[in-house]
Amino acid sequence: MINGKYHILLIDDNEDVLFMIKVMLEMKGFEVTANDSPANIEHFLETALPDLILMDMLLSGADGREVCKKIKINKTFNSIPVIMISALPDAGRSCLDAGANYFLGKPFEMHDLFKTIDKALLPVII
Repeated sequence: MINGKYHILLIDDNEDVLFMIKVMLEMKGFEVTANDSPANIEHFLETALPDLILMDMLLSGADGREVCKKIKINKTFNSIPVIMISALPDAGRSCLDAGANYFLGKPFEMHDLFKTIDKALLPVII
C-alpha cells in the first residue's frame, strides 16, 4: 500500500457510501475531501489540490462521465487520475471512454479499491 500522505477528492451523492469510503481512506492515512455534488468542480480542484479523484458515475443532477470529461479537457487538472465507480453493470466502458483512468463496479471490496488507488498514484511517486 502506498503511503497515505496523498489527498483524495471523493464525490458521491449517497451519504452512507461517502461516509464509509471517507472513513476507510482516512484509516489508511489518506487526506480526504468529500463532497456529495460535483458542482463547482474547478473550485474544489483548485482549493483541494487532490492527487486523485474518486467519483461515482451517477450523481444527483449530474453525470459523472460529463464531469470527468470536463476535468480531462482542462490542462490544469487533466493529469489527476480519476477512478470512477458505479453500480451499473455495463458502466465501465463508458466511464473509461469519458476519460476515467480506472473503473470499479459497485459493490466492490475495499482491498480492490486500495489496489486501484495504488495503481493510480504509482506514477505520482516515481
